[in-house]
Amino acid sequence: MTVPFAIPDNWSWGTIGDVVCRVEAGKSFTCLPRRARDDEWGIIKVSAMTWREFREHENKAVPPDREIDPRFEIHPGDILVSRANTEQYVGAPVLVGACRPRLLLSDKSLRLVPASGIDKAWLLNVLASPFVRRQISTRASGQQDSMRNISQQTLLAIDLPIPPVAEQRRIVDALEEYLVRVQSSQQGVRRAMMRLEILRGSLRQAVVCGGKLPVQHMSDGWRWGKLRDVVDGVEAGKSFACHPRPARADEWGVIKVSAMTWGEFRPQENKAVPVDYPVNPAHRLEAGDLLVSRANTEAYVGAPVIVRNLQADLLLSDKSLRLRIRAGIDKEWLLQVLSSPFVRRQISDKATGTKDSMRNISQQALLDVDIAIPQPMQQSILASQLSGRLEGLERLAAELAAVLKQGDLLRSALLHAAFDGRLVSQDPNDEPASELLERIHVERAAAPPKQKARRRTHQELTAPRTTVTGDNYQQEALPL
Repeated sequence: MTVPFAIPDNWSWGTIGDVVCRVEAGKSFTCLPRRARDDEWGIIKVSAMTWREFREHENKAVPPDREIDPRFEIHPGDILVSRANTEQYVGAPVLVGACRPRLLLSDKSLRLVPASGIDKAWLLNVLASPFVRRQISTRASGQQDSMRNISQQTLLAIDLPIPPVAEQRRIVDALEEYLVRVQSSQQGVRRAMMRLEILRGSLRQAVVCGGKLPVQHMSDGWRWGKLRDVVDGVEAGKSFACHPRPARADEWGVIKVSAMTWGEFRPQENKAVPVDYPVNPAHRLEAGDLLVSRANTEAYVGAPVIVRNLQADLLLSDKSLRLRIRAGIDKEWLLQVLSSPFVRRQISDKATGTKDSMRNISQQALLDVDIAIPQPMQQSILASQLSGRLEGLERLAAELAAVLKQGDLLRSALLHAAFDGRLVSQDPNDEPASELLERIHVERAAAPPKQKARRRTHQELTAPRTTVTGDNYQQEALPL
């Protein structure tokens, strides 16, 4: 292989396949659209492995009549890798800490079992290092704007700089000391950002609801009404098969839900319309449109945005709604009303679907939302006052986000230094990594061939209402 960079003399170059004894993958099937209860089996979703920590609640309940293979149950201490995810998170490793029982690997998750002599914490950290992450991103299949995939064979062929066992442990000790400090600092920043979000909601609540919610305490000139009292109607787009990439300058695009999710309209979040599809001009977006996300997660269903930076020919989708605002109603005021905690709670209550899946708000349910309506002149004044206060909060939020990013850069720098031999000193008395790899190779060659799992019987299962079979599950192991 071509050596990517210099490493200490007692280190060796190898692959992930050299330092794991096997890889295990589960199997997916149709599950219930909700989280598993404590007495049910569940299959993890890719979101369980996305955020640097294992999230056991990110799962779907297995129907009670499905066959369960307990070999693929997840246990504390497992190292899991996301086989399919977005470009940023495909191949992302997590260490399972505390974990509920009866939770299974899915076909989009891989469990890596370290070889004898490989420190588990070192393996977890090297998988998260910038050098390995770049290789995974480069070798993963699929378009960069859609779900990416990394096969087991490709993952096992990823190059690694491998230190002696003793140095693996010294690296882990040093990383734990430094990364705990980074994590603690970032947690403080995140708490500050959460407090900012609460303050943002309080400002909206006070301004758009006259400062008081009960009907009998309305401010002078205000009245209670419904959203339908300030709009002339709602328009929805249409869904159809699109290309899994953004539209080019000469193409039509259909906006995705992510275009309306983050408090500002993101025109780049779209899918290209096939050239032979008959486009309905009535669904074309215009600058100044007020949109609402009809279908999204619980946190973002009904999220409003104003189209301010339209740079292409884009269309409404079936998951987006356009409000036709009545004459005399201030658009900026209405945006803040729809963003207020009072209205967001109503939308969440009226939305259909389970809280662990995509939620939906119908046009009629949206129009029935209660709002406090001031006089038109007051609407503009309130919107202007609120805008000025929110701008100050946005600047502070941007500064906190920059600090958070600096923490991520520091983490990457520490990992980079750890895995090219610069974080801890080398000990010439350490057993060279080459001898460790040779010992793993000998043990692997001497191991008996892996036998096919026998069919299990109903009596062997401890879980109620299940039968067990290995025939419908796939498990791949390294060739011996």
